[in-house]
Amino acid sequence: MQRLCYISLFLVAGCIGVFPYTTYAVQIFLDTTENTHNLSDTFYIPVRIDTQGECINAVTVEVAYNPDEISIQDVSTGESVLTLWTQFPLIQKNEGKELGQVLFEGGIPGGYCGRVIGDPGQTNILAKLVVTGVRQQEFATDTSKVSQVVLGPATKAYLHDGSGTEAPLTLAGSTLVLTYSSSSPNNLWLSDVKQDVIAPELFEITLVEGPSVGSNKHYIAFNTTDKQSGVDHYEVLETDPDRFGFLTWTPRESYWVIASSPYELRDQNLHSKILVKAVDKNGNERIVTYTPPMSPFVVLTQSYTALLLVGVLVFIVFLVLYKTIRRKRRNDVLKNSAIIEDDHGQ
Repeated sequence: MQRLCYISLFLVAGCIGVFPYTTYAVQIFLDTTENTHNLSDTFYIPVRIDTQGECINAVTVEVAYNPDEISIQDVSTGESVLTLWTQFPLIQKNEGKELGQVLFEGGIPGGYCGRVIGDPGQTNILAKLVVTGVRQQEFATDTSKVSQVVLGPATKAYLHDGSGTEAPLTLAGSTLVLTYSSSSPNNLWLSDVKQDVIAPELFEITLVEGPSVGSNKHYIAFNTTDKQSGVDHYEVLETDPDRFGFLTWTPRESYWVIASSPYELRDQNLHSKILVKAVDKNGNERIVTYTPPMSPFVVLTQSYTALLLVGVLVFIVFLVLYKTIRRKRRNDVLKNSAIIEDDHGQ
């Protein structure tokens, strides 16, 4: 059944390539500049877009391959023209085994209208597949093996026309030639990741009211990019030690959780300070903090706390002055008594 799915996807992709919608259709394709690789190497297959003069607002991409022949180790987004990810690249797996499908979708606020003049060809990348060959026992006797990687029918492009109209589209896959070599494997992806010492770019956290996402709960939205190895994941932490949690008498556990945007807040009362951490493929981190607007209850509580502290300070000052004056009066009385006794003695 799985192999039938591959064959169907290959046929659909082939039909789309043979019968394009229009001469000026937007093209999404797998870069086949280098299609011969050592079986043991880890290499890239860039997924590119040619807008053919159109301006594109968003894309959905489906990649299909045979997991018995190649393995998609990761997906690099560092050089992507997509800046808003609605679905981070997802390598479909079942119990840890690849199913031969990668999905991702994202957008370009303001639209992407194609490569700029003088561009050497790197600014039309949607993502880069990180690929390695799958070693099979019978492969040792072969000199090479061919593997097909195609773009599936779920692949779409949407125009930046205010309506998100689906663009006419042509698709082109890639034919890989995998050769056996006794030389040491070359892992281009690992080398590039190790060179990334820059944290993801600074970003903002936005509070999203429940009704705007079809719910009565509060969410936060966040998004950033990493132009080197790409964003790997986000983590969220909610904590309120700097606000008024000490008055609730209910300790709240603070811990990082892996999250995606939009993220439903645990503290629906918006009493907590919120931290979002963006982590890239090499572990570099960018942490941004957001303090929600204070609710009337929080304002009242903090006002009460401030008045209480002022009252305590006034009481302490009054108590010190009272004791000081009382001590002074007592000393004056003792001094006067001593003078009187001296007068009587004389």
